[in-house]
Amino acid sequence: MHAPPNGPARLRRLWQPRHPLFRLMLLFNVLSSGMAWTLHLARPEGALLWVLTLLALGNAGAGMVLLWRLWQDTATGPEERQPDQTQPERPDGRAP
Repeated sequence: MHAPPNGPARLRRLWQPRHPLFRLMLLFNVLSSGMAWTLHLARPEGALLWVLTLLALGNAGAGMVLLWRLWQDTATGPEERQPDQTQPERPDGRAP
């Protein structure tokens, strides 16, 4: 069993620019920040205020869910993951 990684190692685990979840998480967080900035500067009223607020909160929530999924996806090391079953079995029943 491995010791749990320390703080900087945990954060390094999240920095994966080639992982699609990482890019989506960044996109949702940038969108929610942009909407919050728009809410602060424009000070809309009525329905527009509610729509932008709900969209900003939804984007922030989606970013957190994707962050959690990325964290959980990279939590297991290669030795703990299940082997892929991508190779077809041979007709004689032997393993490739």
